[in-house]
Amino acid sequence: MTVKIFIVFLILFCPANTLAVSRAQILPSKEGIAEFCAEFSKDSNEYSLHLIKNLNYTPDSNWVFPDSLVCSINTEGPIWNTEYSLDAPYDLDSSDFLGGCVALADSPSSDTLCLNPKITKVNLDPVNRDVLHIHKYSAKETLKSHYGKKFAGRWKAQLAGTSYNYEKAFKAVIVGPCSKKRIVAEYCVDEFRRLVLEKELDYIPRYIFASASECHFCNNKYKETITTGIDYGSGNFTPIEEMLYRSCEDYMFYENVRLPQNIKKEKSLYGKVLPVRINAEIQSDSTHRKDHYDFKIRVNGPCEK
Repeated sequence: MTVKIFIVFLILFCPANTLAVSRAQILPSKEGIAEFCAEFSKDSNEYSLHLIKNLNYTPDSNWVFPDSLVCSINTEGPIWNTEYSLDAPYDLDSSDFLGGCVALADSPSSDTLCLNPKITKVNLDPVNRDVLHIHKYSAKETLKSHYGKKFAGRWKAQLAGTSYNYEKAFKAVIVGPCSKKRIVAEYCVDEFRRLVLEKELDYIPRYIFASASECHFCNNKYKETITTGIDYGSGNFTPIEEMLYRSCEDYMFYENVRLPQNIKKEKSLYGKVLPVRINAEIQSDSTHRKDHYDFKIRVNGPCEK
């Protein structure tokens, strides 16, 4: 059974910052087909999709854009309300928890105009957690029959404060299970010797340490304590403070991470891909257990001032 699932979120479009970025590098799709791999976690009835190839669609020639509109008060750019849906393999369960935290909406400015707002490419957000976490019974086994089969998707955008709407149908495919630990985020190094989050390329799945049925946030018998370490090249994970936090069911990144004192030359990190490990201690009812989850980050270079 396939059921359409969707989420609405806010995102800014600008030519220099499209969403065609990668797990190491999310590749643009020449055929206009979005390619995903599937990751399976501690919940056997859930899977998460991770974008491998983005759409890279050109806007339709009949799309009309306004000459100007009021800009965002935060970014001084146009505000786009966008959504996309996937007819991905899905089992409906009335007990499912659908939706996460409510995002704060961007606000228009009262005195700044954005000129000639446009969509330069139609691409999917690789960090759209609510769309990309999917319920399917015995997912690891039952999803196999869907690998390589195309399914439908639909992308929509609306320019905030106007009646301008845009829509595009597309095809998507799950190529198979994810095989490599992915690059989830990119950082730069600032003048205070901090790793500063520049871009999220992917996301950490929700159920990496426990199933949804353990009810992280509605059962006080479940407690999860996480710590994080980065391997700066020594082969060992150096503990760091405040890299990740939990927001509802999701693992989210703090805006910056302070480098340890033993990293004397931060330039040595430029261009490097660094392994990261999340260690977890879990108390669930009377059971205590430990676990870990690995991913990667990339350090691009110095932050722009």
